[in-house]
Amino acid sequence: MKEDYLVMGQLVGSFGVKGWLKVRVFTEKVETLKNYKNWFVSSDEKNWSELFVEEVKINQERMMVKLKDIDDRTKADLFRNYWVGVSKNSLPKLNKNEFYWNDLIGCEIQNINGFLLGKVTGFIETGANDVFVVEGEKQRLIPYTKKIVKNIELKQQQIIVDWDESF
Repeated sequence: MKEDYLVMGQLVGSFGVKGWLKVRVFTEKVETLKNYKNWFVSSDEKNWSELFVEEVKINQERMMVKLKDIDDRTKADLFRNYWVGVSKNSLPKLNKNEFYWNDLIGCEIQNINGFLLGKVTGFIETGANDVFVVEGEKQRLIPYTKKIVKNIELKQQQIIVDWDESF
């Protein structure tokens, strides 16, 4: 059985000489990634290797990690720009109408009139609400709110929104 991983951060470089790595965290709260002791890393998001977390330090929304068997700067530098993932099976279960962003990437977005606006390629956090980044014949930024998002069907990879096709 192939295991699926959710990308939750990126190793951005070494820190010090004892093998510590700086981590760019993609979770809402930096501490979330600290809760996982088994990380999976990949340079291409296809081939994953399991690494074990020995210690984590968080300082002003920045994370540094010490991974098992990475004991010097040279070894740490080998993992620069690797993605950090966790097993989807280890994630908390969500309620019926809750989704992980990663699950919505690639979904087609249609408006309520059936017009295909494009596919979700990412998200932007604005503070007020999250925003879909949608790539189609042009790029669109569509608010992810209850008023706009009418239906999400993960199995069909489809999202229906109340959004004018001229926007």
